[in-house]
Amino acid sequence: MAYSRWVVNASPLILLGKIGQIGLLSALAGRIAVPQAVAEEVGAGNDGRTTLQAIANDSVFILVENEAPNPEIISWDLGAGETQVIVNARIYGADRVVIEDLEARRCAQAMGLKTIGYLGFGRPCQGAGLDRPRWAHCQATARDRSLCLRRFDSASFARSR
Repeated sequence: MAYSRWVVNASPLILLGKIGQIGLLSALAGRIAVPQAVAEEVGAGNDGRTTLQAIANDSVFILVENEAPNPEIISWDLGAGETQVIVNARIYGADRVVIEDLEARRCAQAMGLKTIGYLGFGRPCQGAGLDRPRWAHCQATARDRSLCLRRFDSASFARSR
């Protein structure tokens, strides 16, 4: 089952950009919002321009303006990107928030948002008809490049509390 509206943070974009798999996101959601603060964070990295170009070339992605956070979100003291992901997800009624930072995940869940981490894409990939070998290749590529990864979705987070 593909989710229709996602808002994504920088870390998943950076990782998938490094391994050339931005398309995995667009295969899973009908529309993916990238807040301006997130785009700026992605663009600051070595591979940032390539990743931003891949996003710009994919019609599923939309760049959204930063919005003013309410005091409840500000009280979590998150980074600019994480804050904007949560603010935009609430404003636009996102089905999923793609975010890795533990405190940001807790904030998103406290705001009633469903979260998924980039290695939690395994199950949705299967539901969207993507083959397991392609996802296994992404995981192996990430490990080979010494990227610190772990599988983490909202269901496993809820069980660990």
